[in-house]
Amino acid sequence: MATVVSTSERHERDLKVLLVQPPKQESVNKEYIATQIPISLCLLAAVLESLNADVKIIDFYVDEYSVPDLKAQLESFKPDIVGVGSLTASINFVEEIARTVKLFDPAVLTVLGGAHVSALPEQTIIENPSFDIAVVGEGEETLKEIYLARKNGAVLDSIRGICYRNNGDVVLNPRRVLIQNLDDVPFAARHLLDMSKYRKAHVSRGFSRKTLNIMEISTSRGCPNKCIFCAGHVNYGFSLRFRSFENIRTEILQLKQTYHVNHITFNDDTFTLNKKLVKRIAPFLKEEQITWDCNARVNTVDLELLQLMQQCGCKKISFGVESGSPRMLKLMKKGIALDQVRDAFRNARTAGFKYVEGTFMLGSHPDETLEDIEMTRKLMFEIMPDFISLSIISPFPGTETYDLMIANGQLAEHPDWKMFTMSIQNALPFERLNNLTAGQLITLQHKIIKAYYANPAYLLKKIAGIRTMDDLMYFARLGVQFVSEFILKKKQE
Repeated sequence: MATVVSTSERHERDLKVLLVQPPKQESVNKEYIATQIPISLCLLAAVLESLNADVKIIDFYVDEYSVPDLKAQLESFKPDIVGVGSLTASINFVEEIARTVKLFDPAVLTVLGGAHVSALPEQTIIENPSFDIAVVGEGEETLKEIYLARKNGAVLDSIRGICYRNNGDVVLNPRRVLIQNLDDVPFAARHLLDMSKYRKAHVSRGFSRKTLNIMEISTSRGCPNKCIFCAGHVNYGFSLRFRSFENIRTEILQLKQTYHVNHITFNDDTFTLNKKLVKRIAPFLKEEQITWDCNARVNTVDLELLQLMQQCGCKKISFGVESGSPRMLKLMKKGIALDQVRDAFRNARTAGFKYVEGTFMLGSHPDETLEDIEMTRKLMFEIMPDFISLSIISPFPGTETYDLMIANGQLAEHPDWKMFTMSIQNALPFERLNNLTAGQLITLQHKIIKAYYANPAYLLKKIAGIRTMDDLMYFARLGVQFVSEFILKKKQE
């Protein structure tokens, strides 16, 4: 039977919990890289605070990271528990953080969470010996039970949703049932963050905290779609759960009162899946004079809904397109058609959105060809989004793409995790797909992005759309940094 601590070490005081967001590969000083507050950690912190825990958050997205800096934080705070979130690309940083914690005090309980460990819990625990417990799936209720077990000297074997060590063995407990009523989750503990640190870059392309008081929220969890490249279901499953309008309204009013928020970025994978909820939220935001932006799928909007959203202050809508090839859309199980893509972008333009964004991907299925990519390029120039994101597939653990590439021998069972990033890439975690090499994909990505943003039609359209000095300064900063980091630097390389 495994325990967190022996009953003789039961704590009479409330425990100190340090929650850490590890650094990422890209610098937050690059204007074109979005930097958002760590909502997931803030939600976990809120749950812990409801138990009277003393909680501190360190976000190494905005704080300079070094082992001495971390040691100084540990010495100052002296935590009983350290919890770290894990994206796949940051797992090496995560291990270094946990190792530093254990060197500081081996008695500190180290807890790992996030999509990567949820997809590969046993492998991750084995590969990262400095972690005591991995949280599998949704974290709020699980971390609450871990905290109480640590405080009261209780056993781990009854806690669902964890993977841990027991006398040298790795034990994986049954998965926890998802939270059914999201209104039961307390509002994110944003008060634990220094908001001034998040003004270095934009929150969502087109919107910067340098000029707006922006806050991010989510109104739902889960996604019913089965895109083979998406790891969103690893933590939240395929079922879709929504917060109530009243719960969302109360949080936004609190954000407005506390932080003087005048813009909301909705982080839902697809904000427009619940049209009834959208039709309640949108007029409320208009009444409160709060602008906003969101993500959507092209098959969940029509002109009427888009017009309502725009009239109620929605300044940007982002559509996941991924490919201009019908064959690829079918293989990646995207569930959309090209006519729906064209309709959605045309209707969004008609509705009058300030920005319409499109996200695209190269290599989302191993069988992609040069012809498929050319169809994507042509579609991109046809619909002409205000912003594009063109990434190369990162076959994240837990996705069907990951399984396909493992089965094809294109991906090692223990790849270099730091290469699993969705930004502009110079190296990939695989050498080739069925028809294309990694080098070809990288060259095509750089070539298409440069051609798109240097296109005279695009540049003239963007210049004509500038209405304020804030817009001018934003795009000037964006342009200078993009040219410096992406075009000039690539020429040197």
